[in-house]
Amino acid sequence: MPNPGPPWYSPGMDELSNFYAYVAETRNVLKTALKEYLDDEANNSASFYGETNYIFSTLASYALNGKMLRGVLSRLGYDLFSPAKASPAMARDQVSLALALELFQAGLLVHDDIMDEDEIRRGQPTIHKQMEARERTRSKEGTPEDAYRKTGTSLAICAGDICFFEAWGLLGRLKTPSPALLSLFSRELANVCLAQMADVRLGSHSFMPDKEEILEVYAYKTARYTITLPLCSGAILAGREDALPLLEDVGKHLGILFQLQDDLLGIFGDEASLGKPIGSDIREGKKTPLVIALYPMLSGQDKALFDGIFGKEEISRGDIEYVRGLMRSHGIDSMVREEAEAYAEGARKGIARLETEGKIENLEALALLRDFTLYSLGRTR
Repeated sequence: MPNPGPPWYSPGMDELSNFYAYVAETRNVLKTALKEYLDDEANNSASFYGETNYIFSTLASYALNGKMLRGVLSRLGYDLFSPAKASPAMARDQVSLALALELFQAGLLVHDDIMDEDEIRRGQPTIHKQMEARERTRSKEGTPEDAYRKTGTSLAICAGDICFFEAWGLLGRLKTPSPALLSLFSRELANVCLAQMADVRLGSHSFMPDKEEILEVYAYKTARYTITLPLCSGAILAGREDALPLLEDVGKHLGILFQLQDDLLGIFGDEASLGKPIGSDIREGKKTPLVIALYPMLSGQDKALFDGIFGKEEISRGDIEYVRGLMRSHGIDSMVREEAEAYAEGARKGIARLETEGKIENLEALALLRDFTLYSLGRTR
């Protein structure tokens, strides 16, 4: 019976069974290790009358419910340059690196949800909404409703910061700490914040930016952070800093491909698979390549209706379906899918260069990297 793969993979892609197994195996290791690490940190931190255990258990549940893509890719970056066949018993430094990436991601998502005012993440209430709801059950009657929101937001900001500090603590546990590794994390995470600021700024204005502006945000908010940083940090851990330029080229193409697929799924995906409402990008006024390509094609009533929907909080499923119909009728979905395929081809060429120039020691790991390109085009969440 074919391995069905972890829940974040597209079903029916039997040719990716080896990749499915690799990801499932890695996630199992990381989930166990992350739970143990956060439990230990909760026990070693000031208790604050039991609040600490609640905060750490909430963060653990949040992080464990994620894809753990970055942790998986950091292992793959290491395995590319390891002659030994990959083993489920990952070395301690590999696990610490992977968990640090996952905690950085958790913290960024907590803050991102606050900025976007999202209420659902991974099929569950976002952290600020969870903490808001908890405060509502514990406060005295007559507390102003706005106080719950402000308290939940403030607590979630601090919870996101805890994720960052715990992640740096994990990097500090590496047996052979590398200045190059710490410098890489510092630079890439600063760029994520700069890209997030650009994203917020672009979203706050009424004009449509150029596609190149959006792709620059994608490059630093998603591509380098989601793909390049994990692959390169794994390579540094394996002692192969010389391979970083080749991995950066692969990561750039895979990362933008990944984000373009995110955009497509956000409009045309399945809500149950995604774990968040379809059309949230429309509701939030996100200026994705889909929207940027569509807007100049609109005129008359279509343009007026779109302007009345885009970026408005109170929109219906019918409104979202209307925008989806506009995109389909103008061929925008096909256009962006073709662009995603072009980035996939760029990734394939980069992987071919990695094979010929990168002194790869593990061809099985290289095959898994090729599989990731195929997965990125066919994923459903």
